[in-house]
Order: sequence, then structure tokens, then C-alpha cells
Amino acid sequence: MKYSKKESKEAARELLKGIWTAMPYCWDEDDNFDDLANRSNMDHIIENIKVDGHYCSGNIAEFWSMPDNERMHAHEVMLDQARNRIPMIAGCHHQSVKQVVTLAKHAQEIGYDFVIVLTPYVAARDDETVYQFYEYICSRVDIGIILFNVPQNCHPINANLAKRLSKLPNICGYKQADGSPASTHSIIDSVGKDIVISVADEAPWLTSMTQLGLQWLVNYNPHLYQSKGWLPLKDYTDAALNGEINRATEIAKSIQPLRELHAKWIMGYWNSGRMPISEMKYWQELIGMKGGRTRPPVIEISDEKKQELKEDLKSTGLLDIN
Repeated sequence: MKYSKKESKEAARELLKGIWTAMPYCWDEDDNFDDLANRSNMDHIIENIKVDGHYCSGNIAEFWSMPDNERMHAHEVMLDQARNRIPMIAGCHHQSVKQVVTLAKHAQEIGYDFVIVLTPYVAARDDETVYQFYEYICSRVDIGIILFNVPQNCHPINANLAKRLSKLPNICGYKQADGSPASTHSIIDSVGKDIVISVADEAPWLTSMTQLGLQWLVNYNPHLYQSKGWLPLKDYTDAALNGEINRATEIAKSIQPLRELHAKWIMGYWNSGRMPISEMKYWQELIGMKGGRTRPPVIEISDEKKQELKEDLKSTGLLDIN
């Protein structure tokens, strides 16, 4: 770890910036973590997509299907393949607070920059229980910890709770998966000066940068919307940071067809209660990445739907770039 516990917030301000991605993991024919396929995807996002950082073992990586030893192996493989080219976050989500600590200590020891931890999804239905969950973890590890707010599945980390948690020495970031602008604004007002915030959605990223003052985007859109030689997210981000707002706006508008497909194929299923991991993996295959099967209870995309998704992506011109 490149910083002390008390330096976590400062380190986050320095490293948690720009465009980060999160990817589904690939499994081999025996349903094990596929080292080669996952290494290939890591090289792709670094060399071809030019991401600023990567978050491993998130919801879309099917972390909940993985025993701890497999998750730690995945963290070792992904970190090794990154080879210090970009900063890295390890997802240490778990209902068991002791297992969170085990995963976080491992990530800390092998060289991750930060970890991210979901609120517990059982037995935590008020602010105090969520606070004690994170306090337990923070007291046992030194690495910087990012809060992950998913109010659809867990007790929400509201502005008051976020303010209280931000006073723990190694709480240094907040990933906001609540789509309500009012909720996001209240979080920014409460802790925006204390910890780094990312809204987990590309659609408001330009507004987040130019009007809300946010410096960090982390979700799966960067590698789904871009391909080698065509990097509209990176281009409009760079333009905005250079003060070229009109140019940034024009580039951002150009990927609206992809946002609409995201709304159909990803969020459409997600909002209906089914995780669209198979759809994401097939989308990746269509743009030259590795994808493959999913694990139960995630449902595989049908051949008919694969053809429909392929035709939809063709209509955007994205497949012509690959």
C-alpha cells in the first residue's frame, strides 16, 4: 500500500479520478475463473480503451457466486495483469463482516490501491447497524475503503450516515448507485469535500464533471461503449477537462444510441429483477472481448435474443469499428 491509513482520503483524491471500468468475470469450460480470458480483457481495457483505473469483483463480476479463495485468486490475477499500469480496486463485498476483513486484508497485502464494500444485505435495516458494520472493518484494515450505496438491495447510505462514516479514517470514497439526482446532490453537499464520489452511470457524467465538480466515473459503460480507435467517453471527458464544453457536448450526444441500447438490454432487465450479465458478456464478445457463460441463478441469453442484440448493436455502427 502506497499510503498510511490516515492518508487514505488524500490518496483517494489523487487516484480516484477519470474513467474507470468494471467487467464481468469469464469462466472456463469447467466453470472456474478463466485466467487467460480475464487477463485478455484486462489488457484490452488498459491498452485499447485507455481506462484510468479498474474495479474488480463487482456485482456484474458475479462476486456472490464465488467462494473466497476464488475471489482472492481473481484479485491476484487481475492485479498481476494490470502490472501497475493503472490503479486498482478490489470488491470485498460479503454479508459476513469477518469475510470482508479477510478479503480486504488480502487485497491490502498484495498491493491493491483501495477496496470497495457493499452494505450488508441481511440484518442491517437502520443507520446504526450499517455504521457498526463499516466501523468493524475500518478498525481491522489500513487500506482505503469505498462505500457502495445500492438502495435497491440494501439499507441506503443517506447523507447523514455518509457524513458519520466519512469521519472513519480510511473511508475515502462513495459509489452512488441511487439514480435519484436529489439523493446524489444531498450526498455531495454532505461529504463531497471529504471523500471522492462517483455516480455509477455514464449518462450524467458530463454534468457531473462540469456542474457538480465530480472527478471520477466508475461503472461498466466505458468498455461497452468504446472500442480500439474509437473512444468517445475518453474524448468528451478530455474535452470537458480542457474547457471545450461545446465539443464535449457534441461527442457525448453522439453515443446516445448506445445509451438507448443500454436502457433496453441492461437496465431494462435489471429493473425487472433479472441481472443482465449474460447480455453484457455477449455484448463484449460482439466488440472483440471475452465473454462466455454465467453462473446460476443468472439466466443465459437465448439465441434469439443474441441475434436481436447483435442487430441492435450493428445499427449503432459500433460493430463496424471492430
